[in-house]
Amino acid sequence: MQLYKKIVWSIILCISTTGIKAQTDIGYFSHKIVAGYNIGATLPNNLPREVRSIDAYWPQFTPQLGYNVSYRFAERWSAESGIALDLKGMGVRDKVKYMYTDVNMDGNNIKGYFTGRNETEVKITYVTIPIRISYHLNDTWCLKLGAYASYRYSSEFSGTVWDGYLRKTEDKDIINSELINIEEKDVAVFNFGKELRTFDFGLSTGFEHRFNKKFGIYTEATYSFTPIFPKSFAGVDMEMRNIYITVGMTYKI
Repeated sequence: MQLYKKIVWSIILCISTTGIKAQTDIGYFSHKIVAGYNIGATLPNNLPREVRSIDAYWPQFTPQLGYNVSYRFAERWSAESGIALDLKGMGVRDKVKYMYTDVNMDGNNIKGYFTGRNETEVKITYVTIPIRISYHLNDTWCLKLGAYASYRYSSEFSGTVWDGYLRKTEDKDIINSELINIEEKDVAVFNFGKELRTFDFGLSTGFEHRFNKKFGIYTEATYSFTPIFPKSFAGVDMEMRNIYITVGMTYKI
C-alpha cells in the first residue's frame, strides 16, 4: 500500500507543479492522467506440446493508472514518457501431459513430470515507465510506438495440479522416475511468485483519440522481450511473457 500512496502522491505533485507551465507552453508540452484496464495473458509465444487443451481462462483485476508528459518537437511528431502503476494477471485451467513442475505436497517439494489437470493464477504489480514517439495524423488522432520498462513490486504465480499423476525425478530422468497419483485438487500446489524477474522490458504500440481539449481514449498493445522467469529457474519448463492490450481514458491537465 505504501507504493500505491507514493504513486498517487507523485501524480498529484506532477499536476500541481506542471499545470501552469502546460498553459504557457501550448503546442509544446502536454500533461495528462491515464486510467485504463489491461487485458491479456502471461503465456509462451507458442503453445507447448505439454499443454493438450485450454479448458478455461479468466482475467484478474488489472487496472492501469498513471501520469504522462509529452513534448511536441515537430508539426506532427512528439515524444512521450511518464510513470504508471500497472497490474497484470490472468487465470487458466488446462490439461497437460508430462509438464515439468515443482509442487508442494504435505510440506515436501516434489519435482517431476505431471500429467492431468493444471490451474494457474498470475497476479503481478509493476511500476512502469514508457518511452514513446507519437505521430499526429490530425488534431484528434495520433499513433504511438516505443518501449517500456517495468519494475516488479509484487507478484503471485500460484496454482494446483490434480486428476492425474506425477513422475517424480530430481534429474529429469523420466525412465527411472517414481509414480505418484494426485487425484484431489489443492493437494499438490505451487507458488513461484518470488521467482519472477524483477524487471520487465518490451515493445509498446497503440493510438490515442481526443474527443475535446480534455478527454480522450487510448489503446496500447505491449509485448515483453524478457520471459517472466530467469533461465536459472526450472520450476516452469517454458518461456512465458507478458502480452497485454490496454484500453482506457485520458484527461489532459
